[in-house]
Amino acid sequence: MRLKTGFIISQACIIISLIVSLVGGIFLYQQSQSDKLTSQQLLIYKNAFDEFLYLQSAFSLYRSKDIERELKKNKNDYTLASMSLKQHIEIDDVAMLLLNQIQVGVSEFEKNLQEQIKLQRRLGFNEDRGLRGFFRKAVHELQATTEALNDPEFEILILELRRREKDYLLRWDPKYLNLHIQITKQTQKLINTRYATTSSELLAKLNEYIQGFNQYIYHLETQGQHAAQGLKGKNNTLSRELNERFNTLYKHIIDKQAVVAQSYLKKIFFLILAATLISLLVSFIINRRMTFSLIAVTAFIKKLSHSDNFSERLQLGGNDELSQFSDDLGALLSHVETLIERLSLAQKRLIEDAKMASLGGLVKGFAHELNTPLGVAITSESFLREKVEILKEDFKQGKISKNNLQILLQEFDDSLNLIESNLTRSAELITSFKQVASHQEYDELVEFDIHEFLDNLLASLRHEIDKHDATISLDIPNGMILKSYLGAFGQIFTIFIVNSLRHGQVEGRTLNIDISCKFVSGAIHFRFSDDGAGIKEELLDKVFEPFVTTKRGEGGTGLGLSIVYNLVTQRLGGQIELQSIEGKGICIYMHFNDIPFRQNFE
Repeated sequence: MRLKTGFIISQACIIISLIVSLVGGIFLYQQSQSDKLTSQQLLIYKNAFDEFLYLQSAFSLYRSKDIERELKKNKNDYTLASMSLKQHIEIDDVAMLLLNQIQVGVSEFEKNLQEQIKLQRRLGFNEDRGLRGFFRKAVHELQATTEALNDPEFEILILELRRREKDYLLRWDPKYLNLHIQITKQTQKLINTRYATTSSELLAKLNEYIQGFNQYIYHLETQGQHAAQGLKGKNNTLSRELNERFNTLYKHIIDKQAVVAQSYLKKIFFLILAATLISLLVSFIINRRMTFSLIAVTAFIKKLSHSDNFSERLQLGGNDELSQFSDDLGALLSHVETLIERLSLAQKRLIEDAKMASLGGLVKGFAHELNTPLGVAITSESFLREKVEILKEDFKQGKISKNNLQILLQEFDDSLNLIESNLTRSAELITSFKQVASHQEYDELVEFDIHEFLDNLLASLRHEIDKHDATISLDIPNGMILKSYLGAFGQIFTIFIVNSLRHGQVEGRTLNIDISCKFVSGAIHFRFSDDGAGIKEELLDKVFEPFVTTKRGEGGTGLGLSIVYNLVTQRLGGQIELQSIEGKGICIYMHFNDIPFRQNFE
């Protein structure tokens, strides 16, 4: 199988996995949002449901006449919550059946509560209304009569009657009702025996009280005075049943959501798993092929880098792209062999040309510098010769005077001093030139003082420096001795100085060039900098490449820094780094770890 085909299959499987994951994720998100809305609606329904059922407890506790308004409001809220919940579970037949059963129970609960409200309306929402107000009024009249009769025993019986009435209504204990009945009978007996003439009126009021009290008790019992009695007991039982039904509905909905989500997750998981397994299988085959091939390529390249023998070839079996790569690598190595041969020849020619160009520049500068002192010496010699002829002529004619002789002798002395100083200067130039030029020509390993070497080099380049408004300063202690190729260093610093003078000069501003050298941690560090025009940012990565120049139309070749890079990195085994900001000059660092050096202290 070709690698390209395998990659396509693997990527297709990965894309399918991603699509399935994405679509499944979107679907699960939508499903979870739908389940969340259903759960929220179920919670809203539960709140409305609980508030509706709480009306029974509120009515039993407070028996307020506002209960009818609360019942209507809560019923509307419950109806709206029920309708909203139906919209979310209408596709679930079991949930709809459970919800309908709850609604049937809620309707029965409402009917019982409304019946209790009707009974309470008959009983009276306060002590002065309904049946309670009726029998309270009758007993109050009977009590007023007993006070008018001034009968303590009769009055005590009425008070006892009322006390047993209140005991029963507070505690709902049948014994208090029995005591109430006994006291009622005693009161009837007392009226019949003691007040025969007015018994009918007193008995009528007593009967009104008894009938009103009995009806009141009957309606209360119909309502239900405790959790298991009457309509209240029915509604309490309904509340428990409705809560159980709601819990069943809630559990069913949650379980159904979990089952649906689990089903979708399984399907999506198996689809992703299948696509992933196919992708992994194809990737394993490709990776195995590539891994073994890359190991072979790495071993071959490592062997090639250590042997520098580009005639060896890599052999990879198969008919895929890697085998084609091995063939192409063989062709590339053949081409590299050819290029290396050509580059070696070109490099040799380039270095020789650079040496000759540097030597030519030195010769030209030396000739220019030597011309001045020799010209002065020749002029002085001619002047001296003329004065000697004049002296000879005066001697022949006997015209020599002491004063004239003194003048001539002074002129002779001045001329000889001038000749001597200029010939000495010429000798020094010749010595400096010999030291630099000979090493550039033959470039042998020698020991040299860095400061002295750069002084001689600057003297050789004085003709070029004087053409520009520039100053060169050396920050190099005396006695720093290197053992290296003096000619290579001469070429490097000659190119640096000439480049700065020709390319870094800014019109109307003095160019300042600084050269420094330090010995740090067993290494030699050179720093060459100027404050001139600098180099454009887009050229910084290319300055050491051949033929890169901004002065091509003005005589620049772009070979200078390329020659420097080759000399520093190959000839001298060092490192070079150039930094520059356009308009603010350049800074070149050279580091040499393998050049022997020493420090002589005077």
